[in-house]
Amino acid sequence: MDISKTTKNPIVLKEENKKYAFDPGKEMRGYVKLELDQEKSLIIVIMDNIKFFPAGEYVYKLLFAGMKHEKRCYHMVGNISLSAYGKGEASFRVNPADLDGNGMTLSDFSTAIVAAMSTTNSREALHPVLKGEFCLSEIPSSNSVPAPKDYTPFYSRFVLENCIELAKIQDNFADIVPFDDALPDIKWKKITDCKRFPMIAPQADAPINKYGHFLFGWQETHYFLGVPGRFFPQEQPDQGKSGFVYWQPIIGMEKESDDKTIPIEERRKNIYGYWIAAINRYNGHIEEIPLIDK
Repeated sequence: MDISKTTKNPIVLKEENKKYAFDPGKEMRGYVKLELDQEKSLIIVIMDNIKFFPAGEYVYKLLFAGMKHEKRCYHMVGNISLSAYGKGEASFRVNPADLDGNGMTLSDFSTAIVAAMSTTNSREALHPVLKGEFCLSEIPSSNSVPAPKDYTPFYSRFVLENCIELAKIQDNFADIVPFDDALPDIKWKKITDCKRFPMIAPQADAPINKYGHFLFGWQETHYFLGVPGRFFPQEQPDQGKSGFVYWQPIIGMEKESDDKTIPIEERRKNIYGYWIAAINRYNGHIEEIPLIDK
């Protein structure tokens, strides 16, 4: 079956939360179009009558949700650009046979979600705005031209080995409790030997050297690296492209971080925290810490 001829019908997205309507008196609408081929596929998302936030308090993300091995799974596809008139669109090139580099296929998912993500409170869950169901019984198979050799697993292994080395010498570093219970079951160490930071984020060196330390944490499935910095785009390592997408204020500053009576810029200027990335302990993949309403 040629899947490229059967997946061009759009997935209709229906409104989930009227709070995010640009005009509450009109319907929120959207659709996702999937155009699949043998290697790279195109995902197009269009939406209309979506609330625009001039100060950037919220941004919109396209996610896929599904069930695999009886467990709920999510994949963050990417950001959706929104105009001041409530119209949004985006396009993404993906590999339908391996969306996340870890074997998740497009057919593992059955729901497309447009969600609003807070840029002022990293602990706030994503808010579904539009949602639509889809079903794919097949994914493209590549049996004509062999794919070129992929060397990226070396880098994942290199990152993992760096974290393992840190874990081996963890007793040399001081225990620290940097956060409240927002990240439960994670044990943290404050590492002042900045040269031991794994080479995963080119722009992390400057804040680590400025503050003289970084955080190393672990739990059952992941290692964690924390880079000190405030909730400013210019202080986020690599603007999140290297995996540092989760920000957490230091313990004692949670209330001030959530205090809406203080202007956003003032809160960001005065509240310190850490940008955190998660490293899978089994394959070394740098993964996003999921945040979404259940």
